[in-house]
Amino acid sequence: MQSVKSRGGARGSLRRSAERETLSERGLVLVGVGGIIGAGFFLGAGLPIRTAGPAVLLAFLLGALVTSQVLGALTSIAVHHPDAGAYQSYPALYLGRFAGFLQGWTYYITSLLTIASESVAMAVFARLWLRGVPQLVLAFAFAAIIVAINAAGAKNFTRVETLMSAVKIAALAGFIVYAGLLLAGMARGAGGVGGVHPFAQGFWPTGFSGMMQSMLVVIFAYAGIGVFAAAAGEVRPPQRIDRAAWWTVILLAALYIGSIGLMLYLIPWRQVSTDKSPFVAALAASGSGGLAAVFNAIILVAAFSVMAGALFSANEVLCSLAEAGDAPRSLARRSQRGTPYRALWVSAAGIALSLLLSLVLPANLYNVLISASSFFTFLNWFLILWTFLAWRRRTEEDERFVSGLAWGQPVSTGVTMALLVVLTGYALFQRDQRLGFYAAVAVAAVLTAVYAAVLRRRGGTQTP
Repeated sequence: MQSVKSRGGARGSLRRSAERETLSERGLVLVGVGGIIGAGFFLGAGLPIRTAGPAVLLAFLLGALVTSQVLGALTSIAVHHPDAGAYQSYPALYLGRFAGFLQGWTYYITSLLTIASESVAMAVFARLWLRGVPQLVLAFAFAAIIVAINAAGAKNFTRVETLMSAVKIAALAGFIVYAGLLLAGMARGAGGVGGVHPFAQGFWPTGFSGMMQSMLVVIFAYAGIGVFAAAAGEVRPPQRIDRAAWWTVILLAALYIGSIGLMLYLIPWRQVSTDKSPFVAALAASGSGGLAAVFNAIILVAAFSVMAGALFSANEVLCSLAEAGDAPRSLARRSQRGTPYRALWVSAAGIALSLLLSLVLPANLYNVLISASSFFTFLNWFLILWTFLAWRRRTEEDERFVSGLAWGQPVSTGVTMALLVVLTGYALFQRDQRLGFYAAVAVAAVLTAVYAAVLRRRGGTQTP
């Protein structure tokens, strides 16, 4: 096998992963699914439904296939190089330092923006019960709770995340069962189903272009796989990572497609609002007001779960950046329990700054920053797939394990990379998404300038 000499950061991550308590295969599935299914899906599914109509089902299936390729690429490398900072360390190791720098910092910034936006969404919902408390105070309180969960250590984080994941999976599974019973005539709410047929206007009411334009939001619904990558370094033996990855993708696809497919029978797709949860609206339309209220509470749990997972993976990536010398090296220090407290406090400050920006900036400008994170997801996934191709070239075939999720590789890997570029082009047809793209390009340009300045200060040398 052609040797690949890892840098100190990767070796440090491997060593610390071996020192910590291991995570079970089932625990990794729950952490992965929990980190992916968030309030963004429960609340934001209305936008791709309105954009694509019933074809949104095909969009979520396509999203699952793209996700399987990315997760397969990550899993293949993780079996050989388990590393909690995989999102940053793998591109740095196989594509060069700049790729690791850009990947790490864009992922980190996206994570902080995601946490801040989820905090604001939680505050909006919580004010239904706590009307006298200012929204910003609630947002800061929720963010502080997430920081405290991560400060308690990886073991406690896994326990909390597993519990919240089980609640979300049960909620979507319960919605599928209830909607199925309604349609079968075995259970009826006060208002009944109403005879809605989702394909009355055809499967493609907005055309193929409408489905493709919905993909930016659909892919973002799968974007939390970074949590899976961060937690995968805790699994022993590493071969269990692949089975966990398979179950994660299968569960996600079944829950997403099954719940939306049945929802479209409860409420016409043209009546789906982008201002509130389509699941809550569908339950209310079926006459199940009590279940709709329960679903509102579950959305809060979903937001908590995504925030906890996003902060966990963001801290691991920040530590990996620090070990590589692309962030202050002191941020890589950990407690005896393996908790990166210095990185955690820096992340907490970043979340606080993001929340303050949500208060100071005009709402439309802040939303542009949030939408930019969707394009960073495309960039992150593109670089992971590119990293996988580089890893294949530098490893002998008889000495490497390739995940079954990367089926058809390397051809399917290249096709998926091209598809991400095409989907970026389709997203630019919508004005709000176009502005988000410009913001993403601006942030990437600033990061590139910072990297160039740091490189000049070091004397113009770059560690490959």
